[in-house]
Parts: sequence; structure tokens; C-alpha cells
Amino acid sequence: MSLYIACLLGGLALLLYGKTRPDPKAAFLKPEQQVQEKTPLAVNLKNLGKSRLYLKLKELADPALDLLGDGAWIKIGAFLTLVFSGATFANQKWLQLHPLLLPALITLAAFIWGWSFMLRRRKTKFEETFPDALNIMMSAVTAGDSVTQSITYVGKTLDNTIGREFKHVGERLKLGEPPESVFKRSCKRFPYPAYLFFVVTIRANMTRGGQLKNVMARLIRVLVDSRAMEKKKMALTSEARLSAKIVAALPLAFMGIMHLMNPDDLQFVLFHPDGRWILFYVLGSEALGLTIIWLLVRGVR
Repeated sequence: MSLYIACLLGGLALLLYGKTRPDPKAAFLKPEQQVQEKTPLAVNLKNLGKSRLYLKLKELADPALDLLGDGAWIKIGAFLTLVFSGATFANQKWLQLHPLLLPALITLAAFIWGWSFMLRRRKTKFEETFPDALNIMMSAVTAGDSVTQSITYVGKTLDNTIGREFKHVGERLKLGEPPESVFKRSCKRFPYPAYLFFVVTIRANMTRGGQLKNVMARLIRVLVDSRAMEKKKMALTSEARLSAKIVAALPLAFMGIMHLMNPDDLQFVLFHPDGRWILFYVLGSEALGLTIIWLLVRGVR
């Protein structure tokens, strides 16, 4: 019985195979179908479907993420976790305010401070390395290279953020992309006055020509003088900034000494309803004083 069933199933399988197999005559006489090949597109269509808010946030995040390097999001997450844990511990041990609101506010303030610190650090690195890039480019232009070749040469010579940006700009220009769009994207990544003036100079030279060497030499001198003036300003205000930091650290130091010598008074300041007004006054005056000093130092020209 099983032999008959096996033969029956085998016949059905052969019948189905014969129907699915194409006829050689029909395949030979059938006209050839044109295979549509996929051609690469110059525009990434995936970016067109993304919201403008996402693209703006990405433009804001790219400078800091580029400075942090590999594993930037892991580093940011570890920093925020550490700040939130420290704020929670300090709140439970001393302040005893809202268990979630205060740590969240402190974490948000730390995130904003860290973000501004990374942007200032990136700007400082730019101001330190950009004159070197201009010197290399000016030497390439003096040797007879074109603007595009000199930009590419700077990208191959420097191994930093400026070098990678020059390399990217040079590659896009070699591919035939319009200089306006290339430099517009580049200015969004480096929105600094010196770089904007450099882009304006390059675009004017590419469209109308001119003495690019003399203009770049003047730009380099202006950048070097500006950096020297910034260092002079920091040196002149160093005494005032150090005094402000010492004065700001005195209340915290006295609270530590009070904790060792007379813990009852510290408990009154930290936990008693009347003493907590003293604590809030100290913290508020510290924050206000440091803000005023920061504004005064920032306003020095």
C-alpha cells in the first residue's frame, strides 16, 4: 500500500515540475526584457522624508558629537547618568527637596553646560588650527595650484577637524557640485566669522579672480592678532576670575568645617525650616555672583 502511495506522490511531483519548468521554445521566441538597472542618485532621498526639526537638531548635534569622537552617545549617557546619580544622592542626604524635580533640573543644567563647553572647546580648536590651514593653502596657491587643488592639499596635510572639512569640500568641488551649495553646508558646520570671511573670499576669487594670496595673508594676520588679544584678555582678568572662584568656594569650605566641628549647626541649616532659608540664600547669592562676574569677564573687549 505504501508503495502505491509513494508512486502516486512521485507522479504528482513530476507533473507539478513539468508545469513549472518553462518551455524552451517559448523561452526562445519570447522577446528579451530590458533589465532596468538601478542608477546611483546624487541626492539622498531618505533625507527628504525627514522632518526639518530633525535636520536642524542634527546640525546642532554634529559639532559636539564630532568633537567627542567614537562612542559619543555612550559618553553623553554616562555623563548624564553620573550627574543624575550625584544630584539624587546630594538631594536625599542634605537638601531633601523633590526627589525627581531637583535631580532632573540639575541634569538638564549640566547637559546645557556640557554642550556649551564642547562648543567653546571646538571654537578654540578652530581658532588654533585655522591659521595653519590658511598658511598651507597660501603656500599651495603660491606654488601655482588652483583653489580646488589647494583646498584638497590642505585636507590631505592636516589630520584634524579643519583638515577633514577641507578634504570634504575639495572632494565635493572635484565632483562638480556647485560651490555655493558646498560652501553653504560648510559654513553651517563652522559658523565662525573668520571662516565665513574665508568662504566669501574664496567664492569671489573663483568667480571673478583676484589676488588671493594677499587677502589670505591679511586674514592670517587678523586671526593671529585676535588670538593674541584673547590670550591677553584672559591674562588680565585671571586675578579677578581666581578671586571670584575663591570667594565662591568659601561658603562650601565653611560648611565642611562646621560639619566637623559643630554638626548641630549644620543640621539646623540643612534640615530646619528656618535654617533652610539661610541655605537657599547662600546658594542663590553664589549663583548670582558667579553669573555677574562671568558677564563682566565676557564683556571685556
